[in-house]
Amino acid sequence: MKADTAEPIKPIQRNGVTIRIRRTEKNGFGRFVVDYRVLGQRKLVWRSSLADARAAANDAIDKITAGQGEVLNLKSADAYAYTRARAILDGDEGETKIDFQIDEAVREFADAYRLLAGRSTIGDVCREWLKRNAVELPKISVAAAVEELKKLELADGQSNDRMKQFNAHLNPLAVAFNGEVHTITPKLIADYLGAMAHGERTKANHRDTIGYFNRWLILRGYLPKGTDWLEGVREYSKRKIGKIEVLSADEMRRLIEAADERILPLVVIGGFAGLRHEEIKRLDWQDIDLDEGFIEVKAANSKTGTRRAVPMKENLKAFLKPLAKKSGKVVTVENTTKQLLKAEAETGDGWKRNSLRHSYISARLAECGDEARVAYEAGNSPQVIRSNYDARIRPKAATEWFSISPKATP
Repeated sequence: MKADTAEPIKPIQRNGVTIRIRRTEKNGFGRFVVDYRVLGQRKLVWRSSLADARAAANDAIDKITAGQGEVLNLKSADAYAYTRARAILDGDEGETKIDFQIDEAVREFADAYRLLAGRSTIGDVCREWLKRNAVELPKISVAAAVEELKKLELADGQSNDRMKQFNAHLNPLAVAFNGEVHTITPKLIADYLGAMAHGERTKANHRDTIGYFNRWLILRGYLPKGTDWLEGVREYSKRKIGKIEVLSADEMRRLIEAADERILPLVVIGGFAGLRHEEIKRLDWQDIDLDEGFIEVKAANSKTGTRRAVPMKENLKAFLKPLAKKSGKVVTVENTTKQLLKAEAETGDGWKRNSLRHSYISARLAECGDEARVAYEAGNSPQVIRSNYDARIRPKAATEWFSISPKATP
């Protein structure tokens, strides 16, 4: 029969001697191995039953004990080392006695020493662990922590888009890790992200939200300070590589003509101020100053989380003045993409993804030639402006672009 592998067998300890028994298999049959040392030599005794193995272990202890005087008849240096080690384990007055045999203590030390590999001392690691765990942390499941975070963030006034992000990124995390937060390790996070059926950009967004969740757990006292779930976890690229297409002035005129009043602000702000689709959807009329001539993109509404003030061209002011209100959403229609696609379909020119923003950045760069200025207005980096938009539109075409204006009412 095969050996029972349900639980490890407790070592036999008596008279200061420890002998281990382990299960194994030999020639297709279950066996028990009595494993011990005598005078520095390892001994293995095989038995077919656990009872016989225990009997052999006790017999070995008796023999070792009987010959202990010979074993301990050491040279002075070795004898001193032995007695000193025994004294250290027993401890001074007031210290806790360590109930280990010397060989067990050495084994524990050797295992820890090899794990550290010279990067730190065992004492330093223990002190750091005690510092981090000086107070017992409350236990909480991943699912419960996610719900608590979302509840608090909602009470703090986070935007609907931010709450959607929490739901999209953290709800799957709670399903994947059906346990307490302290059980999560960087390896588990790396495996979780790596197994996602998403592109790098989406994985990068999930990684960022998980990092935020990690930091929040530390601030709430659910994880020890210094816990970093993302340590060594691959960083995914957020750069979205795709074809950059721009509109001609005639295409823009046809799109404006096809857009109804509900979607027109999105078209002209995207084309003549370069705001992102989602940034325009979050705009309030209070963010648009027609007198001073700029649009404020608040940090909470910006993709980058940074406030910026975008100057308005005269043609953009002309389009927005008849539509302007004191307050309220600039774009009131819910499904903006559907309405935009409908307008583009009516032009017969076809769909060009993000072409409004791409056209503005390209035309603005051709007009002023200042990469840093355009990068600020667009909420991007000068490197991206230079590599993606330079020379896509000529200065003459840029002048025509910003000359597009509303048709005069008869």
